[in-house]
This record gives sequence, structure tokens and C-alpha cells, in this order.
Amino acid sequence: MSSLFSVATARPLGKGTQSPAGSLLDSELATMVRNYKRVVAGSYRALVQDELSTHLPHGTLLVSPKIDGELWFMIFDEGEVFLSSPTGRVVSGDVPLLVEAKAAAAKVRGRTVVAGELFAAKPPTQGRTRVGDLAAVMGGEDKAQVERMAFFAFDLMLGGDAETPVRSVVYGERHEVLKRIFAGGKRVQAIKTESVSGSEKVLALWNEWVEGGKGEGLVLRADGLVFKAKPSITIDAAVIGYTDSSDDPEGVGALLLALLRDDGQFQVIGSCGNMPVEERHAFKRALSGKEIASNFRYANSKGALYRFVKPETVIEFKVTDVQGEDSSGDQINRMVLEHGERGWTTVREMPGASILHPVFVRIRDDKSVNPTDIRVAQVLERCQIENLGKRAERVVLPPSALVRREVYVKEAKGQKSVRKLVVWQTNKDGLDRSFPGFVVHWTDYSPGRKDPLQREVRVAPSLGEAQRIADEIIAENVKKGWDRHA
Repeated sequence: MSSLFSVATARPLGKGTQSPAGSLLDSELATMVRNYKRVVAGSYRALVQDELSTHLPHGTLLVSPKIDGELWFMIFDEGEVFLSSPTGRVVSGDVPLLVEAKAAAAKVRGRTVVAGELFAAKPPTQGRTRVGDLAAVMGGEDKAQVERMAFFAFDLMLGGDAETPVRSVVYGERHEVLKRIFAGGKRVQAIKTESVSGSEKVLALWNEWVEGGKGEGLVLRADGLVFKAKPSITIDAAVIGYTDSSDDPEGVGALLLALLRDDGQFQVIGSCGNMPVEERHAFKRALSGKEIASNFRYANSKGALYRFVKPETVIEFKVTDVQGEDSSGDQINRMVLEHGERGWTTVREMPGASILHPVFVRIRDDKSVNPTDIRVAQVLERCQIENLGKRAERVVLPPSALVRREVYVKEAKGQKSVRKLVVWQTNKDGLDRSFPGFVVHWTDYSPGRKDPLQREVRVAPSLGEAQRIADEIIAENVKKGWDRHA
């Protein structure tokens, strides 16, 4: 049994196994794969097709097709080969692509880690692969369609082969190592890459690979820069709120948008503030004075709260990408809301999507707020989201419990100063990740001070850490002259 990962809670994957998130036990590997997406893939610059002629740097470009799958890592270690996701999900054992990869294991030197796209292969006559296909072929446990799983390597993170045993800082050299390691592979290959100069040749590859159905876009590398180009994506969504513009009192700053789940619940997808001035003014005239109640508070990047309105307007907007995971590989959660006579009420956060670079296109007068026209499933062609069709149920959160309370009083010149420490356990962190495990609250009231009331709030994941913080606060702030009260 490997010491690098756990199969204690693994499920069958054909004749192999798939282990859940957190199963990668080696701390060095776990840190490496988790940080890759944040540091490297998270720094990609997004482009749409129209910008390929104007926004690319001069000189040689290394261009590859963007495969619509999931980021995974192939790990070679002392003859062992397995796959890990950024969150530590592990695929191991007798899976066809891993069996094929074992032939490449003899070529690597030392521990070698390769980043690539895990996807579900299908015949060209069925169109290009999509991310949802991967989840489908990996389902079914021992009946999973593992023969369709494929891996296209696009970067070398650690190690190498006999010719280049240490990872090069030059991407072109790293790709050459991948080509040698996976030469002759069928299910496991180095991603096809062309070296070209000039926008005309890039557009030719776009026509061949993207329009030809071989990829969802292009990845372009030059002088340390990485560009990810995709066709622009359009989405129809309901306007559920707006902010005032900080620069133009006659216009809105941004619109808050939501999609409809199958059961009629709304789920926030994000906001759109990129629109012409005349549209900003038109939305301000249309929405101003129509605010309704909401127990959900949502702020923009400047801290301004959205004003909520009835979901009556549908707009079309375009984005460069839709993502179901953040830069660390964690799922993105979005609030699910219900709209009724009392306005907007929160249900709970559920797995959702993040939109990149939204741009207003038009108002869709031909569409209305219903589960077909603004269906949440619009995002499924771009990313895989769990439980999207599952009804969101309100979570009844347990009450917090008081752990520690201390009050200190000092009297001078007829005035009383009070300092109070409170520590409580939320009992909610296991149900809602927005809650910490413990909260330490310090209150300092001094009537003779310009700012009489001062507060400090600190959070902690454990009781021991909370008590340590509390002891530190007491030691720093309670000196001679303070009397403890019950």
C-alpha cells in the first residue's frame, strides 16, 4: 500500500480506485498540487477570439489547444504512478491510462510531477469533449467507463527524464521533456504544441483546433506570459439588485445577477458593471425606487451594498470564462435565495459558478424569469458543478455556547472604565464554512477617551487557540488597578 495517498475511503473506478479529496498524504506533494492552480494556472490572462489579432505580444508563441477537462497531476514516484487533483482526490490502480503511463515510468528520473488535463475521450463525430463528460465516465464505480479516460500533459512541475533530470525554467524545454516521456502514448500524451509567429498563424490554429472541434480554446505562451483564449460565452440572467455609481449619480454602478434552479430557487452568479453610460442611466431610471426587502446582504468590491429589486428583467451578458472552482481548487459556493411576498430570503450557499470579465450585451425582452430562459444549467457546458439540480434546504444552525467571560473595572476621578473578554464556540463551523469555530471578543470602554468604546474581534479554529488568544489579550490589557467582577 502506498504511503503517498490513502485508499481507506476509496470507491471503485473500474478495476482501479478513486479516493476523495484530502487523500493525498504526502505534505510536499499536497502543497505542490494545491498551489499550482493558484500560482500558475490562476495567472493566465483571458482573451476572447476577437482579441487574438490585437492583444498578443510580438515574437514566437507556443500554442496548444485548450482541452475541456479538469486539471489533474500525474505523479511518478519509485515506479508508482497515480493521479491527484488539486484538492487531493486520487485515482490509482488498474485504470487503462495509468497502465499505459507505467510504460513511461522507466523514462523519468526521481519523483516527477506532471500537470495536465484529465478528460473523457470520444469519437470526433460526437463533437469535442466537455468537462461534464469526465464526471459521467468516472461514475458507476466498478462499471465506470475508464477506457475513455485520457490525460494530456502540458507542464512539468518536478523532475524530468535522463536527458533533462531537473526541471527547466524554460517552458519550451519542459514541453520537450514531456514529449520524450509520453512518446507513442494513446491515452496519455504531451499536449500538441505549435511554435508560431504572428496573429495570422494563431488565427489559423484557432480555425483548425477550436472551430474544428478539437478544443474549447487556445493556450498561448510567450516570455513567461500565458494567455487563455476562448470564444466569448453568453448567459441570460435575472437582475435582482443594483448599486449606485460612485462616479455618476444618474447611473447604476453594477447589476446583481441570478439564475434559476430547477425548483424555482434563485442562485447568485455574480455582477455586471461593464456597460455603456446610456444603459447605466436607463437601469437607474428603471430600478430606482423599486427596492424590496432582503435579509441577504451583498457588497461590491468597494463595499457598497446592493439594493434588491423584484426579478423582472432578464439581460444577456458575455464572459470570457465560467469556473466552478477557485484558484486553490476549492468549489465555489453561491447563495441560493427565494423570492416571495416578504422580498428576498436566504436559503443557504450551494456549489455554484464564478464568471470572469462580464460585459453587458442587451436586455432580453423576449425572455422572462422562468427555469427555462434563465436556467442555472447554462453554466454546465463550461464547468462541472455538484448538486446543481438538488433543492437547497435551509440549515438550522445550532446556538453558540459561552466558553469564557471576564469583566474588569477600574474607577478613577469618579468615572468607571470597563474591559470585558468573551469567548464563545459557534457550533456552526461544521455546517457553514463562513463561521469560525471560536470567537474571541474584547471590549474596552473608557469614558474619558476621545473614542470611548473600542472593540477587537479575533477568530480561532480550536479551543486551545482561542484560549491562547484570550490569555494574550488579558496579559496585555489588564494591569495593576483593574478589579475583576463577576
